[in-house]
Amino acid sequence: MKVLLYRRSLDVRSGAGQLVRMQANGLRSAGVKVHIACQRGSLKFFLRTGWPVRPLSQSGVQALNGLSNHVVVDHEMQLPRADLVFVHSLESELDPTRDGWPEKVAREAAFFKALTPTTPIVANSQLIRAALIRHFEMDAERILVHYPGFQSGKFEASKTAMLRRTARHTLKLDDCTPLVGFVTSGDFHTRGLDTFLSSAEQIATIRPDVNFLVVGSKRLPDWAATHPLVVAGRVHYRPKSGKPELWLAALDIFLYAARFEAFGMVISEAQALGIPVLTSRRVGASECLPSDYAPWLIEQPDSNEFAANVLTLLADEGARRRLISAGIERVCAFDQHHYVRETIATIMDQKR
Repeated sequence: MKVLLYRRSLDVRSGAGQLVRMQANGLRSAGVKVHIACQRGSLKFFLRTGWPVRPLSQSGVQALNGLSNHVVVDHEMQLPRADLVFVHSLESELDPTRDGWPEKVAREAAFFKALTPTTPIVANSQLIRAALIRHFEMDAERILVHYPGFQSGKFEASKTAMLRRTARHTLKLDDCTPLVGFVTSGDFHTRGLDTFLSSAEQIATIRPDVNFLVVGSKRLPDWAATHPLVVAGRVHYRPKSGKPELWLAALDIFLYAARFEAFGMVISEAQALGIPVLTSRRVGASECLPSDYAPWLIEQPDSNEFAANVLTLLADEGARRRLISAGIERVCAFDQHHYVRETIATIMDQKR
């Protein structure tokens, strides 16, 4: 059996890039001959993972549609004749004020219209599965849900104390200073940085001892860099790096204020480190939270509700401990081993 995994842009620091690598490793361990192809990022992916990647031109991408001697797995919604399609996000669910949104939504619609009617689709959450049915009238029976898996060797509670000391020393914060954080590998607008900072303002007014941490992108946008809490040094900033576990471990509460997130592996990563998470049901990973989180999970991202929940949770050490314990126990079901086992079985089902 031969399998080709395709994604337009490969970055091992992104969630989708990590999942492609997990699948490639899992398939190889199962004795399958695996090829990876992309249009951008092939060299960096190879240097960081050791996996050779076939760089493709646009015409080369189109040629994958006619590849008959491989099971072609499309991680980009770009190959309508693929044998299997993984949907990692949907423009149709994102902010319509974004630049180029109508064109991107039109491309999505055109792809699903052209997609072979019998091709199985893998969504990364029930949130995405429901959106596929709603926007594109997809047959529910052909849509599987496989929740993405985090790297359990990298994110584990036994490492949190050491990471916390290192991160807080770097930030010049003692261990007793409450720290509420926001960590993302995505764009700040979609991930709700403005909502996070609005919540931070309300929290800071009532709890002047609380500090905040923002991690992501190469720099803060100008409007955020001039925010009063940033200027005052109450909001600490670090650019995106290959070690999100360092900054997650520094936190007392992880506030993920995303407008929409198809899954959000950082939620699982935070839980695995023993960090309580506050988010909304507009984040797919919220489906994987243990039942203890029900009182803390809001329907839509809202700065007032987030701020109120942060303040309540900061004042209730017992509640934090319960969330930590439940999160660590529950998240084991969503590590890379479970993801590889489930998705490899689905890929193997397409065997030629």
